[in-house]
Amino acid sequence: MSTLIGHNARWAALARAFAKGKIPQTILLSGPPHIGKWTLARNYAQLLLCPNPIEENGLPAPCGTCRVCHQVEIETFPDFKVYRPLVSSTEEERDWVIAPELINGSIVSVALARKIGKEAMYKPLAGLRKVMMIVQADRMSHQAQNALLKTFEEPVPGLAIVLLCDNADELLPTIRSRCWHVPLGLTPDAEIADWLRASTSDQSTPATDAQINAAILAANGRPGVAKREIERLQNASKNEEPSAPRFNQAQTIVARLSKSRPVGALGLTEEALRLAKVWWDEDQSTSLKETKKGDAKIARSSVARFLDELSNVYRARWAQSVSTGATDAARWSGGLDQIRKTRHYILHNANTNLALDVLFGRLIAGT
Repeated sequence: MSTLIGHNARWAALARAFAKGKIPQTILLSGPPHIGKWTLARNYAQLLLCPNPIEENGLPAPCGTCRVCHQVEIETFPDFKVYRPLVSSTEEERDWVIAPELINGSIVSVALARKIGKEAMYKPLAGLRKVMMIVQADRMSHQAQNALLKTFEEPVPGLAIVLLCDNADELLPTIRSRCWHVPLGLTPDAEIADWLRASTSDQSTPATDAQINAAILAANGRPGVAKREIERLQNASKNEEPSAPRFNQAQTIVARLSKSRPVGALGLTEEALRLAKVWWDEDQSTSLKETKKGDAKIARSSVARFLDELSNVYRARWAQSVSTGATDAARWSGGLDQIRKTRHYILHNANTNLALDVLFGRLIAGT
């Protein structure tokens, strides 16, 4: 079973329900990006589908070594279906709607929701259970959510549905009321530090304390970000002169805000897009230009990741202002809100350049 960092209590609750035969038909896992929602969901799917579960710490767990567990991990098991937002799709697959402010289209469309509903009616092919997972479920249009209501109300025997989302409030109350909601929070820095030390201890060059501290600062309680950052720092130290930690690079952007006029937002947008691409390429083995069809999705995801780093700086500045009694706390909290909204708009198909121009213009005005 993949290591769970910070969510052992949540896993124990799911495992106990499994042991008692009280498997919830629909589960909603929510929480900030990169905190381990996917790892927890995949482990749970393996537990439901593994033909020979084992016992760990007095609780059932997937064996993690059988063919089924392996196929779930690589998403090839016939009774494990994963649905992700559509970005590059035909006009017939998109359901364009009038959306707030910068949003110009829904991402998880009615067409995809109907496809999910149809698949949910089929019986398992290889065993007694089938698991269907919807990633970034909060990016469903209201029409798509309504199209799935009957599926959630009357699931077929043996079907388990898992929804993953960053913000559960984006889902309709009628959807949330039909789910067992499992909110996931940020992981304490000490737990992430122990995990990073343990996971790199068997390497020829274990992570240094400085690298671990830099990764923790970049992660802000998100194990997935910490893992990528420690790998980036280690690879950079082996192959070339390491670049500055991303937190420091994001701080440079924030420092420029106080020295810029509104027209300077255009230059900040260019720098943000450059950093987003560099950071994405550092985290991936492929370039943004690998496939034309995937460019839009990759570009939006990379900018969202950049905004996560920018949020870390604003959150740190806000916390410092509050602790010292400074008068600029409202500036940092307001900036955090603007960054959160912009991230939401970009992931919902907003014009990325325009969204960043507006964001930086407002952040400059707030300095």
